[in-house]
Amino acid sequence: MIRFEKVTKMLGGKRVLDALDMEIRKGETFVIVGTSGAGKSVTLKHMVRLLSPDSGRVVVDGEVVSELSGGELERIRDRFGYLFQSGALLQWLSVGDNVGLPLREKTDMSDEEIDQLSHEKLALVGLADVFEKRPDDLSGGMRKRAALARAIITKPDIILYDEPTSGLDPVTSRAIDRLIDDMRRELGVTSVVVTHDLHSALAIGTRIGMLYQGRLVEVAEPDAFVKSKVKVVQDFLEAQYITKHGSWERMVAK
Repeated sequence: MIRFEKVTKMLGGKRVLDALDMEIRKGETFVIVGTSGAGKSVTLKHMVRLLSPDSGRVVVDGEVVSELSGGELERIRDRFGYLFQSGALLQWLSVGDNVGLPLREKTDMSDEEIDQLSHEKLALVGLADVFEKRPDDLSGGMRKRAALARAIITKPDIILYDEPTSGLDPVTSRAIDRLIDDMRRELGVTSVVVTHDLHSALAIGTRIGMLYQGRLVEVAEPDAFVKSKVKVVQDFLEAQYITKHGSWERMVAK
């Protein structure tokens, strides 16, 4: 469904993506992990052409996104929902108006129809009673859920998640994980998640790919990923107290 073909990108004099090859299948949750600065968010931005490759191609269902412009590019972008790391809610709008904003910008639906759909999507993410509140009235986890409601209100085929559990406590992080999995199972969307949180990746991913020095050094289902023999993958697992046998450990003060 989404394919990177030898995609290379330089930023600030650094080669962030280095002839990256990657394929994401329809209906799966593909999780891209890696250390800070590995190029995870840069990879996401190429999918909707917020960035363009210096060389190589990004292809979505046979269309070369990296070569589209104007109305053709907007048509492809309309197939995506995007959950930004910060949530990116507008503070001067109510939560309900934030959720309905994509419909107000892109459709001729009435205010009543948009408000009804906003209520429905907020209820879907467990926020049925926050329509009139402002984003500042919500906790970090609630803001992420509201942003997810906004991302799905246009019924996208593909949802991109940029560090969805960043800055959240473990309990809230696992709640966000469950929501991401629900979106795949209940709405049938294709999901692409970038994260450094391996616990989240193992919980939601149908496949996990590790980005290192601009390339994927491992792509595997969760059970196989934790048993990877690639050294940088082993180091990444052990740094988060996940052994190659798949058992999870916790730090004990010596």
